[in-house]
Amino acid sequence: MTATFTPTTLAALHVLLVDDDPFMLELLGSMLNKLGVTRVSQAADGERGVAALASGRGMPDVVICDIHMPGKDGFQVMEAMAASGYKGAVVLLSGMDARTLNSAALMARFHHLQVLGVMTKPVSRAALSDLLSRARSLQER
Repeated sequence: MTATFTPTTLAALHVLLVDDDPFMLELLGSMLNKLGVTRVSQAADGERGVAALASGRGMPDVVICDIHMPGKDGFQVMEAMAASGYKGAVVLLSGMDARTLNSAALMARFHHLQVLGVMTKPVSRAALSDLLSRARSLQER
């Protein structure tokens, strides 16, 4: 039997968005809020994403990270996450081809990161909801 998730169930999640596109940050933040996630942090590039994770101010339960960004890209963010011992879940996001996303997911697993899934841009609210529901059910174990 699958669990039913309501917006209040997802409210317990803290999500960090890492994307260099301000429109995507706003869109994802809005989608998350509509899904009931109230604790959303944003990082406008990979360097800020790594800094947010290193700050020690409440580790996020889920990091949604774009792969292709100037400066530190998603691969480098994942390396930093692994080096810091991040134990939360990761969702990889990109407008690039499926092969790139699959390579990123393999790399994340190689670094022992918990990959919830990959999403292509434009992001579907239903796919985001499914991944967050999976993150919430993992927390409850």
